[in-house]
Amino acid sequence: MELYELLGRLFVVILGFLIVILVTSLIFTYIMFKKRKILFPRFVLFILDTLHTPSMKLVSFFNGNEEMVDLVSIEIRNILFRDSFARIPYKDRVAIFPQCLRSLGCPARLSNIKGIECVGCGKCVLNKFREKCDKLGYKGFYIVPGGGFVKRIVRDIKPMAALGVACEWELNEAMLYLSQRIPVQGVPLSKAGCINTEVDVDRVLEALSMKENHRIT
Repeated sequence: MELYELLGRLFVVILGFLIVILVTSLIFTYIMFKKRKILFPRFVLFILDTLHTPSMKLVSFFNGNEEMVDLVSIEIRNILFRDSFARIPYKDRVAIFPQCLRSLGCPARLSNIKGIECVGCGKCVLNKFREKCDKLGYKGFYIVPGGGFVKRIVRDIKPMAALGVACEWELNEAMLYLSQRIPVQGVPLSKAGCINTEVDVDRVLEALSMKENHRIT
């Protein structure tokens, strides 16, 4: 058997193996998405992280909801890091929100260091989240215009845990980055877009308040 033929067969075997693994993980993902049952979470998360783009393309090929891949990844990370996040004192946590939650009439200005600095005008839900963070004694409350600020916050502020809010794709990407360094929790937007986005306020407030004896159910 010639070398090229051997390599070709080896490639087919590896490709077939990856397809089987991917399909299996997507079946588990579908079950988790529809029935909210957690099956082999670490295995599924590893496959979804490693084969993120192929996973989304395969879901789309079968006319599925591509957001399912990111939503399941977010939920798995929430479960895996919930206990460790809950043990971190409020004073060592940061909360990070997207600028798209701001009101169109927001008077806040962008700081290259602190992001968008809320002035408490009360025109959007961000003021409520800021007040909650202040009351609990959070290490930082940030409204960011992009993912670059998230990395800057981790580098400069050095929090021990982080809560994030964003659209599914950006939140999953941020949680993947952050979870390699610190415990994380995430709440995806209930209505995504560039402006006038929405989020479940009660869920965010509960996540902010989470502590070892008070966890999200």
